[in-house]
Amino acid sequence: MRVTNLRRVLAGLGIAAVTLAASACGSGETVEVSADDLGPAGDSAWQEVIDKAKEEGSVTYYSGQATDNLQNSAAAFESAYGIKVDIVRDNDANLQTKLAAEASTGNQVADLVASAAKPWVAERLAERYFSPATGPAFSAPEFDSAKFLSDGTIFYSSAAVLTYGWNTDRVQDGLSGYEDLLDPSLAGGKIGVILPISAAIVDFYDYLGETVSPDFVQKLAAQQPRTYTGAQAIAQALTSGEIAAAVYTLPLTTEKKAGAPVDSGLASPVFGAPFYTGVTAKAPHPNAAQLFANFLVTKAGQDAIANRAGSVLPDISTAVTSADDIWTSSHTVTSDDVTAFRGEFERMFGASQ
Repeated sequence: MRVTNLRRVLAGLGIAAVTLAASACGSGETVEVSADDLGPAGDSAWQEVIDKAKEEGSVTYYSGQATDNLQNSAAAFESAYGIKVDIVRDNDANLQTKLAAEASTGNQVADLVASAAKPWVAERLAERYFSPATGPAFSAPEFDSAKFLSDGTIFYSSAAVLTYGWNTDRVQDGLSGYEDLLDPSLAGGKIGVILPISAAIVDFYDYLGETVSPDFVQKLAAQQPRTYTGAQAIAQALTSGEIAAAVYTLPLTTEKKAGAPVDSGLASPVFGAPFYTGVTAKAPHPNAAQLFANFLVTKAGQDAIANRAGSVLPDISTAVTSADDIWTSSHTVTSDDVTAFRGEFERMFGASQ
C-alpha cells in the first residue's frame, strides 16, 4: 500500500493535520482476513469482476477518513485480494480541487472518492460523475440499502463521530451529557470548543441547538471557553490537562485504553459526518474500484474503516455506534450559512476568539 503524504487540516470536520508516513502493510505485520467477513460470494459475473480487479492490480482511494482506518482498510483489502491500495488523504476542499484538475485535464487518477461534503457529492451525482455500485455486499440483508445507498451509486462507508469529552483528573465525576458543560465550575477557559470553519461544524452547532436546547450554544459561550481549529487539537488539550472538558472531540477510546486521563460519552442521537463514497465513472481501475467499494461495506471493511466511528453494519466491535444513530440534519449548510454563522459565533463567544 502506498499512502500519499499530505499535511493539511481536515477542514470538512475540523480534524487537525496528520502526516501519513508509513503503511500498515509496510510495517511487517500480517493482516488476516476471514473469507466469512468478506460478504456474499456473488455470482459468476462478480467473480469475473474479481479476476479483472486482480489483473488491474491496484486501486486509488481519495478520502478524508481517519489515517489509521484508511491504512488498516487498505492492509486488509490487500491481504484478502492481493491488490495494492493507493490512498490520497486530504480535506474535502483540497480533494475537490485535485479532482477538478483531473477532470479538466482528462488525467483521471481517483478510482473511488469518499467525501463529507454532501452538496459537492450531490452535484457530481447529477453530472453522472459516479458509477453505480455493483457488488453483492450492497444487496446483503445486513446492509440497509434504503438508508445507506443513494441512487444505487453513492453509499455511506462510515461516519466520523464527534462528541463531548473530559479530563478525568480535572472532572473526576465525569460528564453525563452536553448539559454538564454548563456547570459553573467549568467556566473561565476550562472548556474547549471548535471554531465554525466549515459546513460540517456549523451542522454540529445546529445539532446542539436541536438536540440539547435552542439556547445551549449561547449558554456555552457564557462559559468563556477556549476555541480550537480541530478535534485532534482538542483531544490533545484534554489529554495534557490544558482544558478540563470539550464539546467536540473524537471518541477518546484509544487514548483512554493507552492510559491517558480522558474519557468521552455519546448522546443519542450522536453527531456524525457521513462519508459519501462512490466509484468514479472514469476510474482507471474500474473493477478494482468496484471490488474495494464492495469490501468497504463488508464486516472486514467496516472493522477497519469504522473504527471509533459510525458503522453501516450492525455488530461492528470497533465502531462506537451504528450509523442508524447518527443525527441527520434537515438543512443543507451552504457557504453563505457558514459565513453568517461565523459572524454570529464571534458575537456570542467574543473575547474567547
